[in-house]
Amino acid sequence: MKEGYWANYRTGRMVPVNEHEEFIREPKNAKKMGVPDNVIKAFGRFRPRQDRDKLLLFIMQHAPLMRIRGHGDFASFEYSSRDRSDPMDTIWMWGKQNAGPFTGILISNFATGEKTQLTWENFERAMDEGGYDAVMRVAKTPSAPVRRKVAAELLALSKKLLGSLLCLFWAMR
Repeated sequence: MKEGYWANYRTGRMVPVNEHEEFIREPKNAKKMGVPDNVIKAFGRFRPRQDRDKLLLFIMQHAPLMRIRGHGDFASFEYSSRDRSDPMDTIWMWGKQNAGPFTGILISNFATGEKTQLTWENFERAMDEGGYDAVMRVAKTPSAPVRRKVAAELLALSKKLLGSLLCLFWAMR
């Protein structure tokens, strides 16, 4: 599955798109999806294609829109909201129509910096058992810090290993 969608997580409106930027730059499409007029007027500040990511983030920060994209065996969901309920309901609605138990779900919330990845089956289980917060709970798990000294040592070691492998390769030729 490689389809894309814009979803308004407040109204539940969801439309399939080929390319997110091209679709939303059309004022009638933006209006239909619930983008406020003042946000639509600001589109001109962003150069087409070159500022694509900046524009999409700007829109998600100023409108209740979620960007959805299929990537084969997983789908990504990007939005910017402090509230979890409406975005999680939208993901749930999309998944009921499009996902199988092992479909991967990658969720990124730009407003909070939370990011999580799970299967559709686990998403449904989390929603059933613990609701909106349960889905994103794993996103709050702090990652282990990587110290610069350790990273430098690992890099030096990998360079030595690569050098040894190259020597071995040339010796075998």
